[in-house]
Amino acid sequence: MRNRADPLFVLFFVSGFSGLIYESVWSHYVKLFLGHAAYAQTLVLVVFIGGLALGSWLCARFAPGIANPLRAYAVVEGVIGLMALGFHAVFTGTVEWGYETLLPATCDQASAFCASQWGLSALLLAPQSVLLGATFPLMSSAVIRLREAEPGHDIATLYFLNSLGAVLGVLASAFMMIPALGLPGTLTAAGLANCAIAALAWLLSRAPPAPLAA
Repeated sequence: MRNRADPLFVLFFVSGFSGLIYESVWSHYVKLFLGHAAYAQTLVLVVFIGGLALGSWLCARFAPGIANPLRAYAVVEGVIGLMALGFHAVFTGTVEWGYETLLPATCDQASAFCASQWGLSALLLAPQSVLLGATFPLMSSAVIRLREAEPGHDIATLYFLNSLGAVLGVLASAFMMIPALGLPGTLTAAGLANCAIAALAWLLSRAPPAPLAA
């Protein structure tokens, strides 16, 4: 008989796949604003990893007290997907405002570095990065409540599948999706994947896991 937690491992694999697509695509977007690929990759890496760490730390503090972590996970995945679907429009609008208003007022044209330009780029990426960091504590909490017998094995499996999905996501985005779909199309595909994850997780959450023992 299949365990109720089994589909969650598949969902978290797909979540890792789409999550690293964002990092790959963001580098291309930020490069257009900062004007330098190395600067863009550095900023995206710092914001992405920092956001993951912050989101995981914040969520881990509250996950044990969440009555239905799988439902919370579904909400987070849904918000990530919606933000991805709107990212292109938000980015183009923000960059246009930055070039017309922010940069002329705050940047020295003689300097190669402009703090406001880097800060604005970081703000475009930080919210989604923090939300991505919250997915692992929520999914871990949900799986542990469903499969209390093997918590260590299940957490390791979740981490492995999410990391494997991330590796495949980077490869797919770089060599297949971006050349075929372009940056907006690749973001749309990843965003729709997150929305699908959210819908399936919400359906699975209708039978909530038992609360953790004190």
